Amino acid sequence: MAKEELLEMRGQVVELLPNAMFRVRLENDHE
Repeated sequence: MAKEELLEMRGQVVELLPNAMFRVRLENDHE
């Protein structure tokens, strides 16, 4: 059985992608 885990982070949307997805830059500069 797969276990769902929620990750909560702060970031800024830098690009809108197809299928209602987003590229986000996190506070630690990871995308």
